[in-house]
Amino acid sequence: MKTYWDYSEKERSQMSEEEVKSMLDVELMEKGVLKVLPPVLRSVENIEVSRKTYFEAGGIVFETATAAHDFLALHPFREAYDYYGGGCDYKYVEPIESEVKQVTLCSKQDVFNLKTILSKNKEAKSYNEEAEQKYKKACEAQDKVLNGVWEDWWKCKELATKHQKVMDTKKEYLDLTAGDETLAFTFLAKVFSQDEINEAEQWFKEEE
Repeated sequence: MKTYWDYSEKERSQMSEEEVKSMLDVELMEKGVLKVLPPVLRSVENIEVSRKTYFEAGGIVFETATAAHDFLALHPFREAYDYYGGGCDYKYVEPIESEVKQVTLCSKQDVFNLKTILSKNKEAKSYNEEAEQKYKKACEAQDKVLNGVWEDWWKCKELATKHQKVMDTKKEYLDLTAGDETLAFTFLAKVFSQDEINEAEQWFKEEE
């Protein structure tokens, strides 16, 4: 079994994208990382519950705005208390000071009738959230392995382009100097370092 990393940089630079992809499963296997498959999510039923407009005042809901205002006109009180510890619990009354607000609510019966579906939806959403979190974590582990391959592949292709540029320039200078290698290399050394020239020559020497 030959892995991606068993090939030389030059050989890796010559691989097509499809060839690299064909080696990714082996890469995951070697690194002990499972190939990630998208999770199968549970369905969540779309529920439309009928709603009605009410009017709320001080936490009490009325069918009409008039009734809500009439309620506040009675100057109602609510029970309140302060707890000071040590068994000291002082209850008292305080006025309900509120504005009438329009709210849209569904009936208790409608919610009760949908209790089974709502419970099932809640369970499905909880399951899906957990499955998606596990999938995200697994993808991160997979990407950590695979990104290393793709980053290296692009690096090798950039090296191939860089070395090809040196050799193409070398050939051009040899043509311009009528095959005078000494003169051609003098000009070549003006645009590339000795290391760059040596690396390019070594790169293509592997084919010989």
